[in-house]
Parts: sequence; C-alpha cells; structure tokens
Amino acid sequence: MSTSSFATDTFEPYVSPEVAAKYLGISRRELLAHTRSGRFVGHAVDPNARRKDWRFKISELDAAMSRPTAVTQNSYNAKRQPGTRKAS
Repeated sequence: MSTSSFATDTFEPYVSPEVAAKYLGISRRELLAHTRSGRFVGHAVDPNARRKDWRFKISELDAAMSRPTAVTQNSYNAKRQPGTRKAS
C-alpha cells in the first residue's frame, strides 16, 4: 500500500462569494468590487470566461484584511488641511 504525499491537514477549501462576504461582514457586491480592484485575491473558476465565477480562500481574505491600505487625497477618510477651503 502506498502513501500519498498529499497532506489533507493543510487542505483549505474554496468558498463561494456569498460565504466569503458573510465572513468579512460586507455585501457580495462589495467583495467582488474589491476583488476586481485587486484588494482581495479571488480565483476564477474559468479564467477565460467573460463573466467570472469567483471562489475565495478564507486565509487569503484574512491576509488581505491585515495589509495596510493607502489613503488617497480623494478618499472618504481624507482630512482637509487646516485653513483650506473645499473647492466649489
């Protein structure tokens, strides 16, 4: 009897966008928008398809959430400098 070199204790299943979004506490639509922008890693079931069917790994989502994000000047959280006026 031969033993397999495949370690089942390190196997992590892929989850659907619905499960991944629920895990993150965001909507499915927001998760997919972040995936298209590169914030989250998603795995397309058929990479050549025009409309992608995505799957996710929870460990990759956790890693993405722990990465710092750049705050741009146009960001919702950006603060104006004291003494400056909002452009009209």
